[in-house]
Amino acid sequence: MIRFAVFKECDESIVNALCTVGEISRVTAAELVDPSAHDLLIVDWRHRDLSQPESRPMACCRVPYIAVIDEKQGVPGIIDDTGLVDLVGIEEIGSAAFGWRVKKTLQRTRLPLSLDVLASPEAQLLQQLVDNLTDWAIVKDLEHRFLLVGEDFARTVGLSKEDIIGKNDLEIGTPKEAVLGNPETGWAGFWAQDDEVIKSGCVSVEENLDWHAFTVRHRYKRTIRVPLRNSTGCTYALLVIATDITDRARAERNLQARNRMLRRVTEEKLNADRHRLVAEQAIRAKNKFFAAASHDLRQPLHALGLFLSVLDNRLDDPGNLDILHKMRHSCDSLSALFNSLLDISRLDAGVIDVSLQNFSISDLLISVRDEFTQLAQARCLDVSVEVSDSIVHTDPVLLGRILRNLLQNAINHTRVGSIDVRCRQLGNVLHIDVADTGPGIPEQQFEAIFSEFYQLDNQQNTPTRGLGLGLAIVRKMAQLLDIEIQLRSVLGQGSTFSVAVPLGELDKVEEHDAHAPRHSIAGRNILLLDDEPDIREGLSLILDSFGCHTVSAESADEALRLLQTDQIEPDFIIADYRLKDGNTGTAAVERFRHHFRRNIPAVIVTGDTSRLRQQEARQFGCRLLHKPIDADELVEAVAGALDEELLVE
Repeated sequence: MIRFAVFKECDESIVNALCTVGEISRVTAAELVDPSAHDLLIVDWRHRDLSQPESRPMACCRVPYIAVIDEKQGVPGIIDDTGLVDLVGIEEIGSAAFGWRVKKTLQRTRLPLSLDVLASPEAQLLQQLVDNLTDWAIVKDLEHRFLLVGEDFARTVGLSKEDIIGKNDLEIGTPKEAVLGNPETGWAGFWAQDDEVIKSGCVSVEENLDWHAFTVRHRYKRTIRVPLRNSTGCTYALLVIATDITDRARAERNLQARNRMLRRVTEEKLNADRHRLVAEQAIRAKNKFFAAASHDLRQPLHALGLFLSVLDNRLDDPGNLDILHKMRHSCDSLSALFNSLLDISRLDAGVIDVSLQNFSISDLLISVRDEFTQLAQARCLDVSVEVSDSIVHTDPVLLGRILRNLLQNAINHTRVGSIDVRCRQLGNVLHIDVADTGPGIPEQQFEAIFSEFYQLDNQQNTPTRGLGLGLAIVRKMAQLLDIEIQLRSVLGQGSTFSVAVPLGELDKVEEHDAHAPRHSIAGRNILLLDDEPDIREGLSLILDSFGCHTVSAESADEALRLLQTDQIEPDFIIADYRLKDGNTGTAAVERFRHHFRRNIPAVIVTGDTSRLRQQEARQFGCRLLHKPIDADELVEAVAGALDEELLVE
C-alpha cells in the first residue's frame, strides 16, 4: 500500500481519487520532517502562478512529490525543483494508469535497484560491468539478499548467478561463523558489518587477514562497503567490493622480513666492521710497538753478539770457551726469539717482499742439513736429509725460513729418535716432508698449532720452549708464497709436516757459483757510523781481527774530520740507520759518496723492519741488515759487496 501525504487544503476530488490507490494522510508543511513516514506527497499546483519561484512552496521538501497540474497550465522551470519526481494531469488522478505511474515513480526514486528491476537495461549494463571486474563486486538489498554478483564470485561459491540472486549469505553456503560472527574470537560477522554501514551511511574499509570462506587455504581480503542512496538520500542497497590481497600481503610480509634481515645483516656488518677496526688497531699498535721497541731492545743484544764474537777469537782456555759457548747459545736463543717476533711483525705489516725464482732445491737442502745436524746431535737425535736435484719455482729465502722453522720445531719437541727430511715429486709439485718421532699432535689441535703464541700442553717439558710463533710464521710465509702445508700426526709416534712446492723450469735457472771463495777484506778501510759507543767498539774489534783498518764515529761530521786528518778514503761504510740529531745512515752514505766522488759500497744496520726502510736502502744502493747481526753475517756482507765492486770495475 502506497502512503500518500496531501496538504490539508487539498481538493477533495484529488483525495477521493487517491484513496483507490493507497492510504491518505493530511499534513502541514511543518509535519514533513521525517521523509520515511510517507512514500509520496501530492501537491495541487493548478491554481498557482508557477512562473514565480515563491509560488512553489515545495522547493525544499525532503519527500518526493508529484505535482497535479492542468493540461493547459504552463510549468516553466518546475522540472528543476528538488524532490519533484513527476507531473500528473488532473484527469489522470484515480485512473489505472495513475496507479501504475505512481508505482514506477516510487520504484525509480526509492529502489533504483531491486529484485523487480534486474531485467532493466540499466541493471543489465551494471551486471556486465560487475562481470568484468577482477575484484568481487556484490550488491545486496537491506535484507542481505544478493541483487548483483560477478562471474568470479559465482565460480568461487560454486553456484550460478541465477542461483545466488535473491538469496542471502547463509542460503548460498557461507559458513555461519563468517556471516553471524563469533564472540569468542571477536569476529563481528558479515551481516553486522553490513548493518553498521547501512545504519551509519558511511563507507567502511576492512582488511581480513584470515579469510577462509569458500577456500581451503587462508586468504587475505580487503572489503569496501558503500551504502547506495536514492534521490532522497535514503540507503536502499549496499555495494560490497572484495579484493584478494593475498599476493600483495605476502609480498609485503616477505619485504618486511627481508628488511628485517637486511637490518640484522647491516647491524652484524657494522659490528663486524667495528671488531675489524679494533683488531686492525690492535695489530697496528702491536706492529708499532715492535717497530719502536726493536731498535732499543735489539741494540744491546746486537752489541752483546759482537763482543761474544770477539771473545771467541781471543779465548783458548777450554773452561772459558765452554762458558763462552753457553753464553753464545743463550744469546742465539734470545736472538731467535726476537727474530720470531720480528718475522710476525713484518708478515702482519705486509712488508716482506717475495722474489720468485727457478732454482735447484739441492743447495738449500744441503745448507739446512749442515745447519741442523750438529744441533740435533747435541740432543742425541739423528737428522737425515734426502737431497733432491729438482728445480722448484718459489722464493728461496722464504722457503728456507719455512724448512728451518719446521726442523727447529721437530728438534725442539723430539726427545728420542730422529728427524727425517724426504722429497717426493708428484706431478708438477715437489713435496718436502719433515717427519719426527716426537709425541704427536691431537687431531683437534691441527688448526690451533698454527696460531700465534700457541703451545701444546705436552710441550711443557720440552728442552727448548719458544714463544709459540714458529708454526704461525710457517703458515703466514706459506700463504705469502701460495704453497700448501699439510700435517699428519699419530699420538705417541710422531708428526709429519709436508710442504708442497711448485716445480720450476731448468732452462730458467740463473747460473751462479754460490761456493766461489770470497776475497779477503784484510787491509780494507772500513768506516763505522753508530751513535752507540759499545756498538762501534764491538764492530771495530771484529773487523780488526780480520785485518781491516776501521775509522769509527758517531756522526758524519766527526767521520769526515777523522778521515781528513788521517787522509783516508773509505773502501766500505757500515752505518746505523738512526744517528744523532735525527740524521740517517742513508743520508750519511750519500754525503760520503758525494764527497769522495765515487759510489762507495755500504751496509745499513737497523732494527726497523718496515717496507719503507727496505725501499730506502734499495734506492741508495745499500744492503740492509737487521739487528742483531753476528760476525760471520757482517763479514760475509762486507766481502760480498767488495767482490761486486771489483766485478763492476
